[in-house]
Amino acid sequence: MLGRRKDIVYKTLATKKKATSLQKLSSELETPMHTLLQTVKKLESDGLVEVYYGKEKASIMVRAKTLEDYV
Repeated sequence: MLGRRKDIVYKTLATKKKATSLQKLSSELETPMHTLLQTVKKLESDGLVEVYYGKEKASIMVRAKTLEDYV
């Protein structure tokens, strides 16, 4: 189940061109933020996403790494 969840989260992020907040992604995928954060952390350790921690509103921004990042 975790592999499928990782696929869904990554594909959703990859279709977006810019970083999105974890809260917005959570509401879009109808997934609790805690569960989504765990999945995003696993994707980050796999090198598939970048996670930014905002200073102003304590926000967490997530962006998928794609082939365009390496070309």
